[in-house]
Amino acid sequence: MGRRMGSSRIEASAQRRAANRARALRREHKRVRARPIIAGERVKTTIRCHDRRLFLAPYGDRRKNHQPQELSNYIGYTIARAQLLYGFDFNGGIAMGNHPHLDTTDVLGNRPNYKNSIHSCIARGVNARLGRSDSMFSSRGSVDTTTPSDEETLKDLAYTDTNPVEAGLLKWGHLWPGFTSYGWRFGESRTFRRPTWFYDVDSDDNPATVTLTRVRPKGIFPELSDDELSDKLMALCRELERDKQRRMRKENKRFMGLAKLARTKWWEQPRSWEDHFTLVPKVATSDKWRRIAELQRNQHWARAYAKADDEYCRGLRPVFPHGTWMMRVRFNVPVADKPP
Repeated sequence: MGRRMGSSRIEASAQRRAANRARALRREHKRVRARPIIAGERVKTTIRCHDRRLFLAPYGDRRKNHQPQELSNYIGYTIARAQLLYGFDFNGGIAMGNHPHLDTTDVLGNRPNYKNSIHSCIARGVNARLGRSDSMFSSRGSVDTTTPSDEETLKDLAYTDTNPVEAGLLKWGHLWPGFTSYGWRFGESRTFRRPTWFYDVDSDDNPATVTLTRVRPKGIFPELSDDELSDKLMALCRELERDKQRRMRKENKRFMGLAKLARTKWWEQPRSWEDHFTLVPKVATSDKWRRIAELQRNQHWARAYAKADDEYCRGLRPVFPHGTWMMRVRFNVPVADKPP
């Protein structure tokens, strides 16, 4: 049975690779790896640890007298420090054992800067704490998913807050001992102290304490106050938690629990199967037509970017489409002020 199941998975991966190659051959322009960076977008960013190892597990550091609050404080400080430097809005976040989720509103169009700052500092700081020097995050990079609708944005925040429950680790989200925005109300701030083992105490970019505020995503449910939106989010979190508990009972499964979670080691990795060569979603919405419209917009942007890039390589000075980031920052190319 195991061998047949393994062969079916290998065959499914081969079929996905073939479909991906066929899709590439149908493309009318050269492949564009760049993506539009639009100020004001609501984005969920996720990045996997190398080999899915549990580098960010709250109890993964096996040193004597280790407390999970130390890692939680370090991640909170890193996010708050990046917020001071790059001016994004923190909408929610959690650090699971082998991947962090970060929900933000990219107010100034600085997403590559603050995202790279957060991921780089988390990786280097955790490596310093664990006494390792190799890469911590997967070389495939992060996945950024835009959430255009209000309902989908709220669902994304609830998914982030209840991720330990959905993963079958704990029965309730508030029990997660690592960094999490679960229970934070919109407008609520929390203070994090500078870790002693990583950040330079003499740098002005590393204050002794920093404050991180959970801000409601811009434009979401304007008819609701911050408190009303916080209550709506918490109600959705409770609904997701109870739904997962019902599914666990139906499947005769049990949550891992804090005692077993405390025995986690950072070099371990989940035993569950993960499909490879699958498409990575770029837009998170259950509205079919809105999703199609967003994907078509991205396709038009990629086509315009490919044309401008081709002209630039031929020595011309074309105007790149609105949302071009790296070419504008590094090579000072002209960029359209508005989308077409």
